Amino acid sequence: MFAALHIPDFPVVAALRGDPEGRGHPCGILAPAGKQADTKLPLLAVNRAARATGILPGWQLNRALIRCPDLRLLHRNPAAEAEIREQMVHLGETLTPDLELTSADSIILDLSFRRTSADFALEDLWMPDAEIWHARASSPDLAHLAAIQEATRGRFIAPPDLAVLPLHVLGAISRESAPLTLLEMWGLRTLGDFMALPRQALCERLGPDVGRWHDLLHGKSCRLLRLHRPPESLAQSTEFEDPVISLDSVVFALKRLLHTLSGRLAARHLAARGLDLRLVLEAQPAVVRRIRFPEPQIAVESMLSPLQAMLDSLQLAGAVSALHLDADSTFATAAQREWFGRHLPQPERWVETLSKLEALLGPGRVGIPVPPEPFTPDAFTLHPAVGASHPLPERTARPPCPIPLHRYRPPREITVAHEVRGRRPCPLALLNGPYTGEIVALRGPFPASGAWWEPEESWQRLEWDIQLASHHLLRLVFQTPDQWQLEGIYP
Repeated sequence: MFAALHIPDFPVVAALRGDPEGRGHPCGILAPAGKQADTKLPLLAVNRAARATGILPGWQLNRALIRCPDLRLLHRNPAAEAEIREQMVHLGETLTPDLELTSADSIILDLSFRRTSADFALEDLWMPDAEIWHARASSPDLAHLAAIQEATRGRFIAPPDLAVLPLHVLGAISRESAPLTLLEMWGLRTLGDFMALPRQALCERLGPDVGRWHDLLHGKSCRLLRLHRPPESLAQSTEFEDPVISLDSVVFALKRLLHTLSGRLAARHLAARGLDLRLVLEAQPAVVRRIRFPEPQIAVESMLSPLQAMLDSLQLAGAVSALHLDADSTFATAAQREWFGRHLPQPERWVETLSKLEALLGPGRVGIPVPPEPFTPDAFTLHPAVGASHPLPERTARPPCPIPLHRYRPPREITVAHEVRGRRPCPLALLNGPYTGEIVALRGPFPASGAWWEPEESWQRLEWDIQLASHHLLRLVFQTPDQWQLEGIYP
């Protein structure tokens, strides 16, 4: 059996903590992206008094103020939110040590070891300044869905009891919004409508994720909880009696801290996923650096080498008076090695190479280039190259080109003789640039555009693959309004 605890209107409850008089007034919190002066921002959360006037989360501020002119806008209070979340976890730990922080306002408890309902009383759970909703079910996600809805809270829920809930409740168990939007376009309004559809047909049309939703609502799946454990600090620090200037002294002290860190990690059967180093300078701002490993490390030599490469690239503005070291821990990796065969390259050498490149090029300039969603030509973002534990974001695969294109960075602006055919320019000859002459053959134009919804960032272009009389194969681009570019050459 599983139980879920939920605090409704969590951001508003935290913002009103310590303000008893404000709880009876309609209150709301704006979405974090904007300012209160903007009347078109949506409301992130509202309290019960605001919902009584007809206002719901997601409404634009100007619409909400028309419905309720007395609506009070509050600032989010992250400190109060963390305090309430900690109190909710403490309440859950009075019933079971096995619990999961499912979201900012909800936790799930594993009560499988409880024999009778007399062993726990969810109705008796109390927290000052906050109301606690609860529900029980045979699986964790069913309990979570029931606890966040007023129609099903306070009960032991079976799959048929969820049929009356609205369809958008599925957003609490999945981050994929595209299938949910498509289901709403089909006319589905409740979970009962979704549960009545055949699972096989849903998987064929919308993918396996929707099939997992279907299994979950019918009680056919029960996942393991991501158990919450209090964080164990591995932070260490050392202070020098006299501030040191030589980095050799810093490396010596750092190596001593790494030996202690390695012993603590080994005792807990953990490994370091990354290191945070803070150098306290005399009469100067502190220097903070973070080292990420492609694979979890526990050996002192594996952790010291990238730190030493980073320290060699620093130019400190003053003497070092103290240093602080902390580690981001994770489980150590294990692999079956071949008896007869060559081992793969050591991952610590990879992180050492990354550290040297970042020291040479600067922070944030080393990574894997990933094209953006609009596929703007020659545009990319850098994804951190931190190993297989952080996979690359998914992107649409493009068909392979049989002939490679040697691109010019940046493209070379040229003058092209052309004529207009059907409102589009058609190139005839290249008049200047590295390659000139008459165009004897061409393929295109191939139009491309992107970011049309942003007037300042939108782009349009026409591409041709051309052949000159000199037998050179080139990529020619026309960008509106009247710019011709030579993008590359096919070798």
